[in-house]
Amino acid sequence: MNFFVRKLGVILFASAWLIACGDDSATSSLSENMEMDDSQGLIGIESSESFAIDIASSSSTFIPAELTPYSSFGEASETFSSSSRIDTFMVSSSSMDPMPDHGVPYMRILVDDATVLSRTDSVGEPAYIECTVEVAGNGKYSDIPKRTAKIKQRGNSTRLWYDKKPYRIKFQDKTEMLGLAANKDWVLLANFRDPTNFMNALAFDMAREMGSFDFVNANRFVEVEINGDYKGLYRLTEQIERSENRVNIAADGVLLSLDQDDGPELSPEATDNFWSATYKLPVAVKYPKTLDENNRDQIRSDFKQLEDAIASADYDLVQTLLDVNTLIDFLILQEITRNVELEAPRSMYLYKASAQGKYAFGPVWDFDGGFGYSWNEETKEYFYSQSWILGSGNPSESPYNCIAEKKNDWGMCASSGFGGFGGALWDGSAASGFFTNLFSNEYFVADYKERWLQLASNISDVVSERLDSYSTENALAMENDAARWPWPQRNSGSGKNFSASILQLQTWIQKRIADYTAVVNGY
Repeated sequence: MNFFVRKLGVILFASAWLIACGDDSATSSLSENMEMDDSQGLIGIESSESFAIDIASSSSTFIPAELTPYSSFGEASETFSSSSRIDTFMVSSSSMDPMPDHGVPYMRILVDDATVLSRTDSVGEPAYIECTVEVAGNGKYSDIPKRTAKIKQRGNSTRLWYDKKPYRIKFQDKTEMLGLAANKDWVLLANFRDPTNFMNALAFDMAREMGSFDFVNANRFVEVEINGDYKGLYRLTEQIERSENRVNIAADGVLLSLDQDDGPELSPEATDNFWSATYKLPVAVKYPKTLDENNRDQIRSDFKQLEDAIASADYDLVQTLLDVNTLIDFLILQEITRNVELEAPRSMYLYKASAQGKYAFGPVWDFDGGFGYSWNEETKEYFYSQSWILGSGNPSESPYNCIAEKKNDWGMCASSGFGGFGGALWDGSAASGFFTNLFSNEYFVADYKERWLQLASNISDVVSERLDSYSTENALAMENDAARWPWPQRNSGSGKNFSASILQLQTWIQKRIADYTAVVNGY
């Protein structure tokens, strides 16, 4: 079928449907969106996005158009190929149609009503709806035939602030996904604010290279459509949970998240959180899943032992309670990525494999607030600052390094001399003493310095290799995503300029790695 016939068929179908629905403006609206392409002598649609929106907004009931994606804006392609681009955001939602191949896997999700994806439960949390999921591996992984599942929106800031939503999928049966061990629970991360699409993936890769974390989330990039609506490029990864192939802990183990959003202040109705006893950290219990007040108090009491050991800077005692290697690598990763969420804190996980075991930091998660983010929602500018979150001097000298009962109304240590105004200058963040006080112990500092010297060159190599690989593999999918979700960005002004941003990321983080050696030597 040639381009003209296909376009004309879509236009006539849409026009007839709109008129049947009682929209007298159908033909005029469609004609306004058409232009003559003199170079090809073919009729094309000037803006396929506005065309799809016009159809959808003409009736309260939306019927996905059976549109064939095109190889470029204004050109048709009879079949999908690895060099094709999606020209319209409405693609076929029929499971009988082949899924496109843009060099990465493609996921098709069907739900009865996509508008209820924003549904929440009685306490305002996202609620699951039934769906089916199928995946084309596109030569990289095995295909996944249509499976029964549930889907809901997930996360906090990305879900609440941006149109491109992150999702959580729960299959009816355990399902292998893109070469990853079978499980029911999977996450689709939107990475909307990330101008490169790869910041979180890169942080995970650095954590994997470190080798001290028992589990690091995988990176699988996949294009997603829901009911024929192309949603863009996502990163599929594992849900952080107790599982043999994820956080592998015993039945009497614990999984904790130090997270302001899930803690008592911002989630007061939750029954699985508490303020820690010594440093007043917001703690959410992710496992065990069923928790009564007695269990929660026991977990809080046990965690207090670790807090008190850190507060006393008793390195020998800390090492009996904590896998210190995971703490050192955790802090190095937060600093190299300049993850200011350490201050809140948010999404900082640690666990005990069993009741008699040691605490360990990880899995690492969520670096959206890192990489020198400017916190300017107009420009969404990253790679803005090279300051050190643990300070350019010894982190234990932070005016925030004290236990909760010794802090003043400004959250600073009463003995620091800051008083909220004036005083000695501090160029680091307000990270809790839970993360910084061990730097007052010379043996911990010596181990930290030695570890950084072991890691520096390897991390630098990983950054270069992975960014090059991701950029090549996802080139076409990134173009589709940038067209689907444009936003102002200082390198472009009219959407994501991922090529320039990836180069900026490479330059920014390599400088940070090179400069950190001098900082660590000064501890």
